[in-house]
Amino acid sequence: MTAPTVDDLTKDLEDTQADMLPDQRSMDKLTLHYITNRIWASGLNKCYQELEDGLTDIDVLKASGLKLDAIVAHVLIDGRLPGDYATGTLNFSTSYPATVEIIIPAGTKCYAILSDGTKIYYVSTVAGTVPIGESQAAIAARAVNRGIDGNIAAYKILQMISRITGITAVENQLEFTGGTAAETDDALRERYFDAIQAPGKATVSMLERALNDVTTIAEVQVLSYGSGDLGVLVDYSGGIEEVSDEIVAAIETNIAAGTQARGCLGAMIDGSQVVILNDDVYGGQIWVRPRNYVAIEDSFSLLYIDMEGQTKTADVTIPAATHRGDMIQAVMESEASRAKKILAVTPSGNNNYDILMGMGEAGYLYNLPELIEVGVVAHIRLTDTPEAGLVDTIKASLTAFLRAFRIGENLEYSDVQRFMFNLYDPTADEYIGRALKGIDEIVSLQVTGGGQAAVKNGDKILVEEDWRIEAGLMNIVVDGG
Repeated sequence: MTAPTVDDLTKDLEDTQADMLPDQRSMDKLTLHYITNRIWASGLNKCYQELEDGLTDIDVLKASGLKLDAIVAHVLIDGRLPGDYATGTLNFSTSYPATVEIIIPAGTKCYAILSDGTKIYYVSTVAGTVPIGESQAAIAARAVNRGIDGNIAAYKILQMISRITGITAVENQLEFTGGTAAETDDALRERYFDAIQAPGKATVSMLERALNDVTTIAEVQVLSYGSGDLGVLVDYSGGIEEVSDEIVAAIETNIAAGTQARGCLGAMIDGSQVVILNDDVYGGQIWVRPRNYVAIEDSFSLLYIDMEGQTKTADVTIPAATHRGDMIQAVMESEASRAKKILAVTPSGNNNYDILMGMGEAGYLYNLPELIEVGVVAHIRLTDTPEAGLVDTIKASLTAFLRAFRIGENLEYSDVQRFMFNLYDPTADEYIGRALKGIDEIVSLQVTGGGQAAVKNGDKILVEEDWRIEAGLMNIVVDGG
């Protein structure tokens, strides 16, 4: 709806009056009735405009800023995602080597003055000292406010809010970076629409979108196991040495209420009965999740295979009054130890539990894909005029083809055979580059990986849901070569 203009409303009033009073034909703008109509038209125009603005402010498709925040608040409890702080290092210095240790407290405020006179404030995030005999200290700091304004060039932060005895200067010798803007209206709307869909589907799409935004993640797969359980697989360059706070935060922010990212289910305990599952993982911490209310403290031990293939022991204590669904982390052989598979459990016999493996925090677990090497052995016969470097080109094409497989994607024997004849180019239509020149016949072809072999059309290398193929040995034997 668009509000009618004052001129349009004035004309409507004049026309209506003319219909009611045929003798009143004058449209002279100096007449009293025209001036009166103009006043009424102006007031009506304001009413229309307020109505239009009011409708916009309650329409999730049109509202913006704080009005949009208010509309989505009942679904997105935490509201708009804030931007990040710009971070960097402040160098505090003295005129001469310090004769006593100078303490620079955490929270020390400094600022930069922009060309227009605006001040941007920064604060040290840790305490620091200038040691005796030294003349400076480099201390981690961040912008006071979130946003891109905190990203600033080197040697711009030169002022301190209050003086520290002995400190004569402050400067940022390197730029401050990492400040990002708050979530845009469009992005907030998108999260809102995701959240009001069917919870399972919404959570999957929201998680995948959020995790794909993490720069250290190359690929994401979110699996739904039902009953509120999800599996989160991330091809994460940081590995499993440490838990990624960024991944955990993305899961926590975008997972639906009543849903858990459970990691991999390695075993189940029903009282004194134990079922060990065949599922294994690339490596993770061990977690225990009760399937009933645990009124009295319970404890037991279990055996697992670590990343070196060694059998290790983990112990777990479930505190009294632990609710169903709470995740308790097991104490493993060492802090750095990571489990690949659960081997055995010695339960107390009193309760029912799920034994889980994954990195992260309780309820927000993730796993990395297991990398499965696939090798190709081919015996080929060439034509009389093969293109130069044909064997190397075949190997490069197959390697690029295998590297493009996604987590959990099976490998067809026929596809490998197909790419023996083609230069693989993922930027080309249907991922085919050009036909390779010089292959007269594929005498034999064998594809192996994951303990399987494919030797004829119809054969597959079956891939588990958390496997990802990577290229192994490419052995191309040329007849008479």
